[in-house]
Amino acid sequence: MTEKEFEKRNFVNWYCLYATPKEIENAKRTNKTEMDRLINEYSYEIEMINLSRGLYEKYFEISKTR
Repeated sequence: MTEKEFEKRNFVNWYCLYATPKEIENAKRTNKTEMDRLINEYSYEIEMINLSRGLYEKYFEISKTR
């Protein structure tokens, strides 16, 4: 795994799975340039994760009602 792939995996996992909105805002305040670069660079992956999470939650909400 290259350093770039490692950076991508770590950032996307942190941003989409572990960080709270408060932590993200704090990171944007303290490291604005770097956060902007990472968000812009990995925006496609972030959107795909958020979309699939939404579909997953919607699917399982429907399944729970049956």
